[in-house]
Amino acid sequence: MSADVSSNSYPVPTSQPDIVFSQPTSVIRWIEGTSECRHLESIFLLVDDARDAHIKQLLKVFPQLHDKNRVVRYANVKLDQHYPENHSTKGQARPKFGQLFRVETRFTAIGNTSVKFNHRFLTVPQSQAGRNFNNRDEDEQYSELETDDEPERLFASAEGALVFIKWQTDDKGHRFFKPTPGVFHDPSLAAPSVLHFLDPSQPARRPQGSSRPANAFRVQIHLRKSDEDELGHVTNSRYVSLLHDVLTFGLRSGYYSNGTGSSRTANNLPVICNDDMSMDASQVAIPAGATYYKRANIFELYVGYENELKVKPGVYVWSWVEPQRIQDQFDVIRFEICASNGNQEQVVSLSRAIIHEDTSERASL
Repeated sequence: MSADVSSNSYPVPTSQPDIVFSQPTSVIRWIEGTSECRHLESIFLLVDDARDAHIKQLLKVFPQLHDKNRVVRYANVKLDQHYPENHSTKGQARPKFGQLFRVETRFTAIGNTSVKFNHRFLTVPQSQAGRNFNNRDEDEQYSELETDDEPERLFASAEGALVFIKWQTDDKGHRFFKPTPGVFHDPSLAAPSVLHFLDPSQPARRPQGSSRPANAFRVQIHLRKSDEDELGHVTNSRYVSLLHDVLTFGLRSGYYSNGTGSSRTANNLPVICNDDMSMDASQVAIPAGATYYKRANIFELYVGYENELKVKPGVYVWSWVEPQRIQDQFDVIRFEICASNGNQEQVVSLSRAIIHEDTSERASL
């Protein structure tokens, strides 16, 4: 992501910019902590807010620069809260309703047409609710916590990239966009990445003409008008709930069978044909008696935005579990969100979830 702008042309800020920028302290709302799906969805929305806030605060100190249209290329979210070192003093993982938190954002790479981000989601001790985390003069004032105050902890992190674009219109009146030189080019506005993922790579695209694995299954998706943004595309955060629904189906059906878990498939699960999506009962994707687990925690969720997803019929998701596990304990779930146009299939999103079996006991209703 190297920039091609001479250092002599870098603008001079009117004041010291915040290379690592912390948004003002906020509060976890009730809906943001009710379930794993809602929690993940809220994090994706907060990533959008934090990224825009970081760009806005930089533009304030660089009045010579002007913002441009931009599209997100991918977002990779990690739920650090699942690791014991990030649990609360009461053993709590996911932040609850009313928890104070802040989002810390930085550029980690600046290219000619794109920028790459890191975000960290941190709880805020009650005694530091009024602290300005961008003001180093306040560090000493808040160096010690009050009695019974819970220390700051990391509960989520995220990485993403966006591309600056310019909208154009073809001879038929259809709008499309192309990458355009970005707003920022000075590499000193970037800071080193501080995130570590189980898998930081982009999900690999299948070779052209190749078939999906035999254990891949397909789920039809029904989109609504309310899923659109102002550009007529499905909103980024909506992808999360779509993928979570598919993940839940795959876990409960047994199609994610990978040799672990206390459940066993009652019958053979058939192969779903790639060409016409029909079930071929003569071919077995998952044999009867295969072991699997029905509940899992998402440790990482990567959502790639390959093409525009619009609200229309013919949208479906292919998914499968990879045979190789990470560290012999994490399963890798692949997703391809597709849109059909007649006999043509377009892959809209290449996404991935890294999951771990949830063995916790839950109270019965």
